[in-house]
Amino acid sequence: MTVDLAHLEALLELLLQATSLGDVFLAALVEKFLPVLPSYVLYPAIGMGAPGVWDLVLRCFVATLGSLGGAMVWYVLGAIIGPARIERLVARHGRWVLLNPRLYERMASTYRGRPLGLTFLGQLVPTVRIFQALPAGVLRLPLAPFLAATALGSFCWITALAAAGHLLHELGWAAGEAGLTVLLTLVAAEAAAALFTLLVLPAKPRCG
Repeated sequence: MTVDLAHLEALLELLLQATSLGDVFLAALVEKFLPVLPSYVLYPAIGMGAPGVWDLVLRCFVATLGSLGGAMVWYVLGAIIGPARIERLVARHGRWVLLNPRLYERMASTYRGRPLGLTFLGQLVPTVRIFQALPAGVLRLPLAPFLAATALGSFCWITALAAAGHLLHELGWAAGEAGLTVLLTLVAAEAAAALFTLLVLPAKPRCG
């Protein structure tokens, strides 16, 4: 995969203009539905635009609320539509939002044994953090603990990325350079997490 630094910098400069807390909330909400706006680009940009530490912290709290709102929508959809129809929808249309049946099946099967811990950890893994609430809704996990674990995991993820972007920006890095550094670091971390998930987490047993 090649990264066009000029296009990345243009995107980051656009995100830096999201100065109001309403913009931050909306961007975090949209990130839960549009994988084309990945969190490891969005949140460093939000951090770069923070003029000070307290504003950075406030942005992280507001972004967490937006992310939690998106998770709540996925949870409700899963609870209303039900397991059979959700599996068919994922099989037919999941590719349009980067959700393949294997990923959905793995999330659902591992959720049954360790729901709260996996909810927290899942918010630290790109792509998984977007759709994690869907199988949680299908399984009708207790809502209050699920939202608490989602909020905590989201806040940790958002704060780490936003703080990294803010720090690099304060050190004088250009938006494109800082964004690319965070992006490459997170891609490496995502690859390591995916490998860990593949080797450690059990796959759902198949009958027949």
